[in-house]
Amino acid sequence: MTTVLIVDPNEESRLALEAQLAESNQFERVLSCPDLQSADSFLTDKKITVILLDAKQAARSVLLHQIKETNPELGVVLMRDAGGVLDTATLQSLGGHAQASRLAAPMEIIASVAKALVVRLRPSSRILGKFLKDGNS
Repeated sequence: MTTVLIVDPNEESRLALEAQLAESNQFERVLSCPDLQSADSFLTDKKITVILLDAKQAARSVLLHQIKETNPELGVVLMRDAGGVLDTATLQSLGGHAQASRLAAPMEIIASVAKALVVRLRPSSRILGKFLKDGNS
């Protein structure tokens, strides 16, 4: 099962998202913390599969890239404000695998977590093609 860590400096939105995702029963555990420094200690103590990170924090810190070097299997979903969308190049330069709006429904965020889990594995097009072909048969 997947363990998700939410990193958001806004305590109210962080705790609300943590409660929504925990109530969805889609994850083994849902944890949260206010910043990347705290996230780093969570990653050493717990088995985190995906991190949901405030996109503004990712843009202001090089710590995410250091965390990903230490934890290459970590999936990253960047949480952005409602109005904006990150293009693929920006998403990758910030270290993200997927993105979601802060105002998205829990199922949309769950879908972004699933996408991050798949994208972080970087399946080859041959494997992905076989998977999609087998799924359609």
